[in-house]
Amino acid sequence: MVWVIKTVKILAFVILVVTFLPISFCVDLIVGDKMAKLRYFSRISSLYLRAALMVLGVKVGLRNINKLVRGKENYLVISNHLSYLDIFVIFSTVPAVFIANSELEDTFLLGTIIKYSGGVFVERRNRSRLLQDMQHIKNILNMGFNVVLFPEGTTSDGGEVKPFKTSFLDAQAGSGVSVLPLCVRYRKINGEDIDARNGRLVYFYGDITFYEHFFRLLSLRSISVDLTELEVIPPGYARKESAKIAFERISGAYKGM
Repeated sequence: MVWVIKTVKILAFVILVVTFLPISFCVDLIVGDKMAKLRYFSRISSLYLRAALMVLGVKVGLRNINKLVRGKENYLVISNHLSYLDIFVIFSTVPAVFIANSELEDTFLLGTIIKYSGGVFVERRNRSRLLQDMQHIKNILNMGFNVVLFPEGTTSDGGEVKPFKTSFLDAQAGSGVSVLPLCVRYRKINGEDIDARNGRLVYFYGDITFYEHFFRLLSLRSISVDLTELEVIPPGYARKESAKIAFERISGAYKGM
């Protein structure tokens, strides 16, 4: 039965990928304006990621998601990071541009999908490149886009929220854009509570590769996850203060959920 479920899901994902890539490639080829191109990329990927969550059997519970979906203003959205599924969950809720590790840029197929999803690759290990990348992100914020950032810099094992890297919040400085903290919390796998025994089926960390983890994920019947919007942090704070406030709110919400 597991192999039947996995086979059906693989076929569904093949269909999603082979339709997503040509559509996005045509947008990249035809649309010259950068702002319009990003808008198309983010909206198309949001639609496809909703479909991907349905294929994966992921049910998202939205908690107090008002400012994000209202769309009256854009935000630097920051969230805790547990899995690549976090991107699916957030983007299925609202179109956005997200920050990805530059190491993924050359990953077979995945790098192209991230690019056409509106992803921005950031080199975290090179400070001069990082400063350029932060300016690029600030420009995107000034265009009116939501930008999603995972300031932990990596995924965790679900035990707790890791300390935030404050350099990532340089993008907010001078942009006039507020920080919107989100908390992602996975609840159940196949109807059972997530614990140390089954958490690795969803949490993506350690030495396992993306494709190894993803094909294991395809064996699951259902996943439930909560996405909670927390209090906005207005512009004007220094990056370290913004990071501190955001960390306290997100880690506090994660522990209390």
